[in-house]
Amino acid sequence: MALERLLNRHLPAGWRIELRNGWPLLFIPLLLFMQLLGPSPIWVALLISLAGLYAVSYLWVRNQVLQLFFERHREGAMLVVGDSLQERFVIRNDSTLPLHWLEFADRSLLPGYNPRQVVSCGGGSSYQWRAEAHCTQRGVFRLGPHTLRTGDPFGFFSLEVVDTRSESLLVYPRVAHIPPLALPRGSLSGQDRRRRAHTGSERSQAVRAYQPGDSLRHVHWPTSAKQGELVVTDVETEPSGDLWIVLDVNRLVQSGSGEESSLETGIVLAASVAAEFLSGGERRSVGLLAAPAAVASLFETDEATAFDQQILPESGAAGNDSGALSSNGEGSRVQNSSSLLVDVPPQPGKGQVWRILAALAPVNAGDLPLGELLRRSRGLFSGGQTVLAITPDIVDGVEDWTAELLHLRRAGVPASVLAVTPAAGVAEDNPAAGESTSEIQPDESLADSLTQDHLGDDPESDSALTSEEAQANLIDILARYEIPLRFLQAGTRLAPALTYRRTRTVLRTTPSGGVVAHEIEEEVG
Repeated sequence: MALERLLNRHLPAGWRIELRNGWPLLFIPLLLFMQLLGPSPIWVALLISLAGLYAVSYLWVRNQVLQLFFERHREGAMLVVGDSLQERFVIRNDSTLPLHWLEFADRSLLPGYNPRQVVSCGGGSSYQWRAEAHCTQRGVFRLGPHTLRTGDPFGFFSLEVVDTRSESLLVYPRVAHIPPLALPRGSLSGQDRRRRAHTGSERSQAVRAYQPGDSLRHVHWPTSAKQGELVVTDVETEPSGDLWIVLDVNRLVQSGSGEESSLETGIVLAASVAAEFLSGGERRSVGLLAAPAAVASLFETDEATAFDQQILPESGAAGNDSGALSSNGEGSRVQNSSSLLVDVPPQPGKGQVWRILAALAPVNAGDLPLGELLRRSRGLFSGGQTVLAITPDIVDGVEDWTAELLHLRRAGVPASVLAVTPAAGVAEDNPAAGESTSEIQPDESLADSLTQDHLGDDPESDSALTSEEAQANLIDILARYEIPLRFLQAGTRLAPALTYRRTRTVLRTTPSGGVVAHEIEEEVG
């Protein structure tokens, strides 16, 4: 320890010199002893040479202190799953002595990304290289910190530079083209009509008979006088209705893993629906609601998340020491299990797309069922809004979340359901978990036919058809209450909606040993 303090005396923070090979120093006492026994110029020369080598080696690495400069630049501000992260690294050596070797060690947490490199650099020059990684997972990842290591030519001493700075990398979920969704009639656009409008409306040329609940200011008095009964002017509802996307991330109802999991499919669907209604033909205000698990640690981020997150404690638990991600991106560690409420209030515009994508990026499986999430969030919804529930729960919790959707409808908040069925392989391994089907609209005759077909007398086929029975049962339940329903299989390949063209350089070797650079233009999504 005393030797380490001596070697690193007056060094700035983050710089450290370490003795790598000290065993030759053991010859110094031996040479002194030999000189005492039999004085000879040989022992003196060896002693001076050994001490001189260590002195030169130490001065060599000491000369590198504050003479090394390192830069890393990330190319591309926004990354979506499937994009490539590219970084450029630059080493500059302002010392007159060359760097025979320099090791760059990075501790980034992006899966599959390891920009570790060993380079050399002459005195008064610089060296740069690039690293690339394919972003296969959404989420918030850390880039850095990193460490630089170098040493003297003899390998006696090493110089280590530790840079504790790090950067958060936000990888957004994919946005894809989705099949048309059947939202409740009258809350989709100004082209749909409602018999009793609860929001602003415009008069049309059509008239109809008065119905209880119609406003008297819509009564067409001249026509009413002619017909001897009240007649009202039909109205066209204005484009209304903020859309709330409620994503079910309850771990108990999820199936599959990776990109073919119901969780990932649900997140892609939520992102795609938001992009469709915020920047597509049907412009609406869109919000997001989900209850993922509170993560153990969160990294500071420079991205403008601009969404609210709150802690929802477990039922019956009080005083949980839990952390939440606030709007400024700061977080704290979570010691007890709790649910993290991701609440992005509905807003219009394309900027809202990126707010929702940023909120979806770190979402993981939680412990709150969809029915309980809807019950606790009743105060967020108001009349005239629409709820789109995305859930893989088509068996056990159907009654709970259906009851909550009916409660919302009585409050003037209609709902639609997008059910995610397990991928083909998962359905084969566990038929009771459900099987994927094509998109199905709720129709009572269809539900009855499916029920009759799948509830046959063949007992051997009952286990294999359990998933279809569950889907038929869900269709039947929602059709009774006129709640639109559509199925989508987990892992379904959907065409990307966010694409752009880019040009990248590919290096190829020739038979003669040369290198040729080719510019390739490709579409990324």
